[in-house]
Parts: sequence; C-alpha cells; structure tokens
Amino acid sequence: MPLRLRLAVEDDSVRIGQITAAAFSDTVSRDVFPPHLSHKSETGDPFLDEVQWRAHRNVRRMREGKPTVVVVDIPDNGDGPEQVVGFAQWEPPTQGIQGSAEAEADQDKTPGCLDQDALREMLRVIDDETKRALGPDGHSKMWYLMMIAVDPKHHRRGIGKMLVQYGLDQAVKDGVDVYLIASPAGRLLYESLGFEQMREPVTLGATPHYSMIWKNPNKPATA
Repeated sequence: MPLRLRLAVEDDSVRIGQITAAAFSDTVSRDVFPPHLSHKSETGDPFLDEVQWRAHRNVRRMREGKPTVVVVDIPDNGDGPEQVVGFAQWEPPTQGIQGSAEAEADQDKTPGCLDQDALREMLRVIDDETKRALGPDGHSKMWYLMMIAVDPKHHRRGIGKMLVQYGLDQAVKDGVDVYLIASPAGRLLYESLGFEQMREPVTLGATPHYSMIWKNPNKPATA
C-alpha cells in the first residue's frame, strides 16, 4: 500500500500515543511507566494511561506551533481509511534561548502509573546534554527532532527516512542545521542521512543515547 507524509491533525494524537507506547515499550516507556507502578493506573490499563498522556502532550505541542508530521498508509484501492504508521515531533528554530524540557512537561497532567522522578531525571539529562553539545542557546537556532517512532508492524518501509527528511527539507529552507538525540535503534538511520555523532553517549533511563547533528551544506556563513 502507498505511503504519504502529511502534517498531523489533533485527531491523530491517540494513534501517535499508541505508536509511541508500542515502539518504546522495552526502553524509555518501560523506565517512565515501570511495572511496580502499574497498580496506580487510572484506567486499569497502564498502556492506555501512557497512550492518553502522550496524546495530550502531542495536542499541546501542536497548539504551541511545534509541528508533528505523520506517514499514513493508504489502501491500494482507496477503499477504507488511511492509517497513521509513523510520526515525528519537530521543533523549528526560535532564535532565542530554548525552554526547559522539564518545565514543558510540568504543563501536562501525569497519570499515577508514571514515575515522575524518572521522567524529570530523563528530561534533565536531555536539557543538560543539549546545552553541552550546542552551548547555552541549545537547539533554539536549528531544527530539532524531539521524537520519532514507527509502528513496529511497519518497519523497513522507509517510513523513518520520510519523517526525518521532512525536517532536513525545512532546515534547508531556513538555512540552519538539525539536531537530535538518537537511540541506538535510530542511530544508523541518522548516520545514513548525514548526521554526525557529537559526543560520548548519555544514558536516558537504562538506554544510551547520542547527540547528533546534521550540518546544512548550504547554511550561510556567519561573520
């Protein structure tokens, strides 16, 4: 079935939450929604709690002007609805000092089965690593890939590449670079698209992650 990339709408957010929870079930999601807190689920299903939390966060970010793009699978015969099979949450340049990821997370109501201390520590590491890699302004002067995930049932279809290429195309238009913090699973994809590792890995939860940058070959020279 053919694939198409488009900007997400708010109605896509629950599906985005489902993809995220499934894609990171053995890594980040396991650390933030640990089994020992599952009894505090507000719905009786910790997976559903995570989906709803992530969906709410996506809606808020979109309303703040931070674009989410999705890849949809379209039935060959056009009969039936399209299905979101991957997404990427991007942040465009702000040309100012970036806000704290931890402060941003404080805007969201957290379910009881979410480990708030683990989440805060993870976001603190992201903030610190970004500033160490890029300086005090962080990623405010470039495009930043905040999160990307593909439905595990749709791997090896080029979906991740489509989602990353969107950000590269925007960066080319704006004459800036692209920054991200890569998981081991995504690192090879980013390297294939021209990203370079900047520093030694940092640990998010129990998983190593890597600061990576894509240097825009057409970026205007600074004085």
